[in-house]
Amino acid sequence: MSFLAEPNDANFSGNVHGGKVMKWIDEIGYALAVKFSKKYCVTKFVDDIEFLKPIQIGDLVILDAEIIKIGISSLRIKVDVSSLNLIKNKTKKNCECFVVFVAVDKKGKKIKIN
Repeated sequence: MSFLAEPNDANFSGNVHGGKVMKWIDEIGYALAVKFSKKYCVTKFVDDIEFLKPIQIGDLVILDAEIIKIGISSLRIKVDVSSLNLIKNKTKKNCECFVVFVAVDKKGKKIKIN
């Protein structure tokens, strides 16, 4: 998933909000979990989120998600966030974390991932 960091993503210091980054992490994790499981999934747990360097407005934000572990009803996903300064052509790693998604039915009960 990639897109440009926009001014409305910024905090008072001019960098992208950490909360905005967390939202993006949740979105890419959800997309991968649903695509893999073919089931509706919810975020169960976010682990070891570490903000390394700020994302600047105008940078190309790049999120990469990978399934690390498949459980009976859950998926553990590693998400890396990096940004590319398009003018300088320099990439930096901004954030990484692990997210667990659980497949659920219409009543919110866990279901198996087949």
